[in-house]
Amino acid sequence: MSLPGYNVTVDPSALATPVEDPEITDIIDLVTGEIIETASFIGRRAYAEVVAQRMHVREALAREDPTHACALCWTPVYLVASMRKRFFFRHTHEDGSCRAHTRHGLTEAQIRARKYHGLRESEAHKRIKNLVVRSLKADPAFATESILTETRWTAEGDSTLWRQPDVQARSAAGRFAFEAQLSTTFLDVVAARRVFYQNEGATLVWVLAQFDPEYRRMTTDDLLFSNNSNVFVVDEESTRVSEERQRFHLWCHYRRPYLGGDAVCARWEKALVCFHDLVIEPDRSRIYYVDFDGEEERLNAELDQALRDEFKALWVETMAPHFDGLPESMDRWLSVKKRLARRGVAVPDHPSGDSSFRSLMHGVLSAVKGAPVGWEFAKLIQVAHHLAFGHPQNLLAFGHALKITGHDKRVEAQDVTGKWARKRREEIKPGLKARDPKYVPDMAWLPALSFLFPEVGVAVKSYLEQHI
Repeated sequence: MSLPGYNVTVDPSALATPVEDPEITDIIDLVTGEIIETASFIGRRAYAEVVAQRMHVREALAREDPTHACALCWTPVYLVASMRKRFFFRHTHEDGSCRAHTRHGLTEAQIRARKYHGLRESEAHKRIKNLVVRSLKADPAFATESILTETRWTAEGDSTLWRQPDVQARSAAGRFAFEAQLSTTFLDVVAARRVFYQNEGATLVWVLAQFDPEYRRMTTDDLLFSNNSNVFVVDEESTRVSEERQRFHLWCHYRRPYLGGDAVCARWEKALVCFHDLVIEPDRSRIYYVDFDGEEERLNAELDQALRDEFKALWVETMAPHFDGLPESMDRWLSVKKRLARRGVAVPDHPSGDSSFRSLMHGVLSAVKGAPVGWEFAKLIQVAHHLAFGHPQNLLAFGHALKITGHDKRVEAQDVTGKWARKRREEIKPGLKARDPKYVPDMAWLPALSFLFPEVGVAVKSYLEQHI
């Protein structure tokens, strides 16, 4: 439960919310060069994805390799969350040269200084460190002499770089740094620690004193969603189990993805797990019990494939070559259209509503099947000639689909007069090379092509990037 004025807990699957009237309205992706509207960058992603992106951006800054910059002044930027967990981008520094002003009042360094000035380590922090040490010492897999508290960890090969983790230890699986998270820690500090231990080939493990999925602060979300939706708690009970079983145990709270109708949902689960059963990925700064990202990706792939299969079956059954117009067929179409829209894929309101889309689907499905689909032709070669005459913008997709499936050999065998070979040699290939507009695909339907026929979509996009 959220406390009014103190915290807002957001459903991880809900779309993230940008702030209203952000100072930085556009950013540049420094990898692709793409200019992106910040409200779109934030609002089209799930909350958990944006939080994970916050960490990714901060880690890149810690490596002095920024991923995004302000479109106005090219100053590197990073993602910030407001008290109400609404997101915006902020300059890494401001000198007044950019009209976007993202810094007001105290800086993070000033806030940090005020917050921690003169404060001694809390008893709660000491308590959780002690529980971690007890749990580690109970487990013979961790060498006793390697279990250290508040001891400097110097970077390999550079004595000027160091960190001082709450607890560190070593086992056959590698070196581990344990940090207790009890209060606010700035994201730049978290990211810098992750990068340091990643460079060391070691694993950073954040440990909480408690966790409530219905009441999560931003600092907890930063740790959770950058760690494959897994977070760890060490308490008296887990420590008792560690000592009884002589194996380090801790609580793991994680999200478990599952299929809920036509969407991937997630529920919170909790388990007392053995540390040695966790999956360790030092190169990604992750350690987890349940692979949420992998499971979510697998389930989404299942849903996507089922949707592709349903679309293709619907098309073959209702288009010959125009839509049959039956009410039940239209209901099926609208259902498929709605589900495609959730994936950001647009199709016509009516199956026969756009002749370019209709011929694209007829052509690619014919190529994939190796026989005419939609049009009442007898041979695949007839589909090729029909597209060349009436819908040349779809020849590129048709040709790649033929090549990918190996059905181009079938067209060649059916071209007994050599007319198609001549047309390709004398008209189509030179036209594509010369960037003749009539051969350029209808860009409005490229996302649908890429989703419904992924290999074909990749091939068409690759060709366009190189030639058009």
